[in-house]
Amino acid sequence: MKKGILIIGHGSRYDYNKWIIEEQKARLEKKGFENVYIGFNEFTDPLVNDSLEKMVADGIDEVTAVPFLIASGRHANREIPLRLGIPYDSHFAEIVIREKKVTIIYEQPFGNDPALAAILSERIKEISNNRAKRWIMVVGQGSRQPYNKETVFFQANELEKMGYKNVVCAFSRLDEPSVEKVFDSLLTGGAEEIVILPLYISMGVCLNNEIPRKIGLMDGLKVDMFSYGGHSVVVKYASPIGNDPKLTEIVAKKILSRREQ
Repeated sequence: MKKGILIIGHGSRYDYNKWIIEEQKARLEKKGFENVYIGFNEFTDPLVNDSLEKMVADGIDEVTAVPFLIASGRHANREIPLRLGIPYDSHFAEIVIREKKVTIIYEQPFGNDPALAAILSERIKEISNNRAKRWIMVVGQGSRQPYNKETVFFQANELEKMGYKNVVCAFSRLDEPSVEKVFDSLLTGGAEEIVILPLYISMGVCLNNEIPRKIGLMDGLKVDMFSYGGHSVVVKYASPIGNDPKLTEIVAKKILSRREQ
């Protein structure tokens, strides 16, 4: 049986997401994994369906599909499984492509893996001066389903376990508390430094444009200084986490664990 790996990205109108997924593919191959393919849920080529066609044409009999996503939600729970031919609320299917039966094994997003908090900790150390009145804001996308909110709060709690103080959560869309409300509360509360940690895979419209505008940063600006109530506030905006090698390790463990079963 010829086995293959399909790393699935969300897809974006920007090229960042594709670059991240391609980088993770290359890292897996350097680790010795063979038959690694990439596919995207929307916007970016190749789409998941096209990647499956290619894998079957290359003789793949079993596909381990790994969604390269922060948390479960509509994309991970409904859209991607549907594209893979997997029934709702299942992680396994046998489908027929080009008159060939193919086994599909669907893994989970990163979710509550503590490695995400370790990456966030590295981001803090890279950009923060460790001021006494520093606040750390972990920012999630938000979702109509609870998974993204649960993941963001879990990772914030992991940071607190590491010894970080003044850690709060905020969301760009759909969930509360909103980025604007949390940011304003930190300004009025006397914060001297605000470190913003986007719990996102890659740059895109939300990180490039929406969130910066909600907190008064110019598009693409990573550091700015505000004056509020007679004191200065330094705002530092971290990069998303998708290109971190720790995520490659998580994916590798998922694949190896599945193959050992």
